Amino acid sequence: MDAAPLTHDARPAGPPAPAARAGAAWRRATGPFVRWFARRHLSWPGLLGALLGLTAAMTPSLLPRPTLYLGVIAGVGAAVGYAVGVGVAWVLHRAGLPLPPARFRNRAWQVLAWLGPVLAVVVVAVGAAWQDDVRALVGQPRQTSSAVIVGVLALAVGLGLIAAARVLVRLSRRVARLLGRWIPARAASVAGVLLVTLLVYWLAAGVLFRVVVDVSDSVYSGTNAGTDEGVEPVTSPLRSGSPDSLVTWDSLGRQGRTFVAGGPTVAQVDTVAGPVTGATAVEPIRVYAGLDSAGTARERADLAVAELERTGAFDRAVLVVAGATGTGWTEPQQLAALEYLWSGDTAVATVQYSFLPSWLSFLVDAERATDAGRELFDAVHARWSALPEDDRPLLISYGLSLGSFAAQAPFGSVGDLTTRVDGALYVGTPNFTPLWGTLTTGRDPGSPEWQPVVDDGTSVRFGSGAEDLGSPDAGWDAPRVAYLQHASDPVVWWSWDLLTQQPDWLAEPRGPDVSGRVRWFPVITFLQVTVDQFFGVSVPDGHGHNYASQVVGAWADVTDPPGWTADDLTDLQTLIDETLTLPTLPGASVG
Repeated sequence: MDAAPLTHDARPAGPPAPAARAGAAWRRATGPFVRWFARRHLSWPGLLGALLGLTAAMTPSLLPRPTLYLGVIAGVGAAVGYAVGVGVAWVLHRAGLPLPPARFRNRAWQVLAWLGPVLAVVVVAVGAAWQDDVRALVGQPRQTSSAVIVGVLALAVGLGLIAAARVLVRLSRRVARLLGRWIPARAASVAGVLLVTLLVYWLAAGVLFRVVVDVSDSVYSGTNAGTDEGVEPVTSPLRSGSPDSLVTWDSLGRQGRTFVAGGPTVAQVDTVAGPVTGATAVEPIRVYAGLDSAGTARERADLAVAELERTGAFDRAVLVVAGATGTGWTEPQQLAALEYLWSGDTAVATVQYSFLPSWLSFLVDAERATDAGRELFDAVHARWSALPEDDRPLLISYGLSLGSFAAQAPFGSVGDLTTRVDGALYVGTPNFTPLWGTLTTGRDPGSPEWQPVVDDGTSVRFGSGAEDLGSPDAGWDAPRVAYLQHASDPVVWWSWDLLTQQPDWLAEPRGPDVSGRVRWFPVITFLQVTVDQFFGVSVPDGHGHNYASQVVGAWADVTDPPGWTADDLTDLQTLIDETLTLPTLPGASVG
């Protein structure tokens, strides 16, 4: 006969062994934590994934993140990790992998209940400290990020997202049960998930996004109608919006009014450039057509060409077709640098295609940016091409940020570009720009993505500054095309591919202002670089999306102005750096 099971009363008397006592104490200590997790039906694999996701999210990215954003990204990373952990466990379960023994599972819960919070605290503290390493690389002072605030935010955001995901899971199950009345259970489960996913997508990409766009339209349309402080209507006939202009002052928009009223005066240009070139300074021409100046991109382009003809721009030494950013903004230091280099014998034309910030304009108005860039350049080029070859200004294509995307839109290849322009300068080009992508992908073997070499630099050169472009005399044939881009510029390196692919700029030797601790993680790195874009201009010049301190040499390389020595260029760059934002001048003093 088999022995009866050993009951509690039938166990041998005597004190428990030391190991048993330690085990009992461990279970009593961990019991409250395990019960807390169990009551919330949290997944052990999910929590392990959350810890790994938190660790990935706390690693550095291209730019230092403020405490608030650091905490939010950490929470999102934890939630993503939790979802991955739950998903992996579900797949293994569906594949028939047996569960570990109950004793093993209990012990695993006890270890995670104690060790997990400790590791999370360490990860948050170390990750917050790592932000100072990034600050040092981009020239920012050290600044303590509050690990406590980061931890609290990460916990709140992570739990909130997990709770929201659970609501969606329950909703999909209810939908599946409803559909199960008419279709097989397995098909109903799949259909439930798909329907809820489509609902979420519709709410996020349809309703919520439309609300964001509508609110932004309302806010930024009002901003576009305003005028920056100190900007007065221009009176010079060489500026759009003047009494002689075909474009009215009111139709220019905020950024257009700032553009035409800004820049150095003739006296300022003469003081700086006169001793260098010996030439008498003239007033630079600035032409602009705002969204309200004409109804379509083609009409605004034609209006800009008419303005160029009216002002005598085709008789100038240099004619720049410039792409504007989403709001219609153009970088004042970069255009002023060109005007100084050529003693004011320049004309710059651009048009507005949106009044939204570039990040939102890309989502809403990317096609409008492409149309604006193509229509403006084609219209100017057609008029320029009708001039005698020996009596044309240098035709230069230029753009910054989303303006660089717009400025490159007319060109299908580098050959197309170099046969239609006398030079080009593109600054902080977004990753999604087709021409930039073609050149970067086809770079010479051994050159890194953050500073590629294309065909030994014979026509196109990339650099963080003019010093990286190399000497124009060293095999750089005209027309010269220059790309300025920083290794730490998130606008340049943001891409949808970051969701699933490690980029070359992280796989290869990285740039001098990118931390060696930056690692690629699926989804996480995409979120980090997305957030970095909001702080691209908050770091010191020469890093991130700030390029004002690198433009003088680049303009000199591309356009080859007469009379300027290396020392002269350094002095001009110092002037640009010291003035930071050049004064916005009232119309009466222009010229």
